[in-house]
Amino acid sequence: MKATKHILTAVIIVLGLALAAILIVPLVKLSRPVQVKVLVEPSVSSVPIYYAQEEGIFEDKAVKVEATIERVEDPQKALEALVAGEADFALVPWPEALRWMSEHDDTLRCFFAVEFKVATPQEGLFTRKGLRFDKISDLEGKTVGVSAGTKTAMQAIVTSAEIDPATVTIKVYPSDELLAALESEEVDLILPLEPYFTVAETHLSEPFAEGAMFPKWINSPYLGSGLFVTPEYFHENELAVKRMNKAMELTYLEMANNQDTTRAVLARAFGIEDEQLIERLNLPDFQRTHEIDQNAIQELADKLEIYGAIPKGLNTMDMKVVISKEELRD
Repeated sequence: MKATKHILTAVIIVLGLALAAILIVPLVKLSRPVQVKVLVEPSVSSVPIYYAQEEGIFEDKAVKVEATIERVEDPQKALEALVAGEADFALVPWPEALRWMSEHDDTLRCFFAVEFKVATPQEGLFTRKGLRFDKISDLEGKTVGVSAGTKTAMQAIVTSAEIDPATVTIKVYPSDELLAALESEEVDLILPLEPYFTVAETHLSEPFAEGAMFPKWINSPYLGSGLFVTPEYFHENELAVKRMNKAMELTYLEMANNQDTTRAVLARAFGIEDEQLIERLNLPDFQRTHEIDQNAIQELADKLEIYGAIPKGLNTMDMKVVISKEELRD
């Protein structure tokens, strides 16, 4: 009888400990910050990530994220790392993400995006000294220097302007070397992204057609970049994605009310010290999950396919490329 009583007591203790573990372990997990690696592109699109880091938003008690930020020039390398599990999040240009999905049959999922508009140009064509360039068809026979993140978009622009792609040479340079390539006349034109766009404006004459090549010749409004995860990562690390989404929500609100601080963060991230130059930096529109227009994503994918910039069509609606607000709810 005593033995049975002892066994029953032991069972009760074990069950109690198991129940405690079931209740406590999730609470401990929730109390700790999640550690994430975020890959960003070398452009103004990455400023929310730098802002969240510099202004302490990642450390906020409502967020609890420890983020390692790494700048990657080539978006294809960033996406390779994302899909291989070597990074958790990647902020890359939408055309490059769509190209990846078209070529690899992968679905990338987005919950924060950047939009470019004509009114605040984020990019534009600048010509070398002495080159006459009056109309878009003047690209024929020219060599254009671009960053890796704008190559697909530049290919689409050429075709959309009804120019034979074989007559235009597109050369890829690191973003911070584009201006030097133009000044040394290695290329006839360059297509820099902000903040290099404004840097180029201070050294050169005004850009062709006042800049804003992407919205004018591809799609308006133009989806610039997106913050992506893989479906597998979202399934296995839902808490990390929800916390990153919360960080971007808070960052969005802070940046909207502190544009001078946003420009200052952008300038520090890219080593810009000229105060007058910092004041001129153009900021794009940032979009939270519920603000991302899925029709605009599909239209961009369709146009990239029509212009031969991506190999096949994508049904981004069926792929559920944008993570819904419901999925991100706590």
